[in-house]
Amino acid sequence: MVNLQKQQLREKILEKLHNIPKEDKERRVKDLREKLFSLDEFKKAKCVMFYVSKHYEVDTHKMIDESIAIGKKVVVPITLKEEKTLKPSELRDREKELIKSHYGIHEPHEKHIRPISLEEVDLMVVPGLAFDKSGHRLGHGGGYYDRFLEKAPGSVITVGLAFEFQMVNELPRHDTDIPVSRILIS
Repeated sequence: MVNLQKQQLREKILEKLHNIPKEDKERRVKDLREKLFSLDEFKKAKCVMFYVSKHYEVDTHKMIDESIAIGKKVVVPITLKEEKTLKPSELRDREKELIKSHYGIHEPHEKHIRPISLEEVDLMVVPGLAFDKSGHRLGHGGGYYDRFLEKAPGSVITVGLAFEFQMVNELPRHDTDIPVSRILIS
């Protein structure tokens, strides 16, 4: 039942994400970027992990570029398909180092893979199709981030970025679903 509820919600949110007007999306992304960059935890973080957004998600591309430009160590996930989890890798130039990989996600080309220990990550920007008030997130259904977040040290701050319509009162969830520390909304 939970899986069916999750799938129905995914479809509903994906439709809204695909149909958000470009100008509205750009304004909201800019607002989310300002909220993220003004967080004390972000300012103090030496190493920040970002998801590399797909075209319909909250766009992280400029956030990644700007974080590199201001001297933060930026890390992005590499999909380990067989293990159904993620591996962090340092990114130094988004435009030159990323290629389209599993599930249409952009990841570092094999010659640009620079593994980073999860213990080095201070703050992690986590993707989600929907979030609820207690920090739970709805992903695409593969469980990759939940397995990855389960291994993260308790000191890692996890942040979800969401448009208002991605927030729900309570998500259907499994015991294995890992919540984020905070959600920024625009």
